[in-house]
Formats: sequence, structure tokens, C-alpha cells
Amino acid sequence: MSLLGASGRILLEAAPAGVDPDALGAELACTPGVVEVHDLHVWQVTSSYPALSAHILVQPGGDCHAVRRAVEHLLHERHHIDHTTLQVDHTDEHETPAAISTAHCADPHGATYRPA
Repeated sequence: MSLLGASGRILLEAAPAGVDPDALGAELACTPGVVEVHDLHVWQVTSSYPALSAHILVQPGGDCHAVRRAVEHLLHERHHIDHTTLQVDHTDEHETPAAISTAHCADPHGATYRPA
């Protein structure tokens, strides 16, 4: 990638080259215990420093700390993303799939990812 292209990705806070945010969101949603991923943002801080933030919803009674560690491990091993901010919450057993995002986020934005 050219210097101009690389610097443009950083200035525009674009996803790192070779990272498809939709594919990454779908992959994260397939982590055991995850019910939904939304508000996913992945961007390039510097040429070798990708960052990611996401809201991850865990099944009722699930181990949210284990899920967070599993997601961080996946991001590190498969995508070389070590700088993460993950908000991990439990879903309510009475929430319908359509109501999950809005119950946990007053204004969810972007795509919503659920296990396939």
C-alpha cells in the first residue's frame, strides 16, 4: 500500500487494510456464549496499530469475562488486533431477538451481528 493510501486510512479512521468489518462482526458473533455484537468499530490508529470497539451481548447466565477473553484472543490471534474496548453485557432471558439491541443501547448504530 502506498504511503498516501496508508495515511488516508489513518486520517479517515478506516478499517485496516484486509479487514472486512462485516465479516469480522459475523465472526465475533459466532464466539460461544455471544448472542449479539453491535456498535462495532474497527480502525487504524497508526500504520501498525489497529483498534476495535464493540458492544457484545452474552446469553443470560453466561460467563461474560470468559466471553471477553475469548473475543480478545480471537482478535489477537486471527486479526492482530490488540487494542480493544469491549462493552460486555448479559441479555435478559425474556428479551426477544428484535428487542435485544435497543434494550442495551439507547441508540445502537451500524450493523447487528448474531450467531448464524
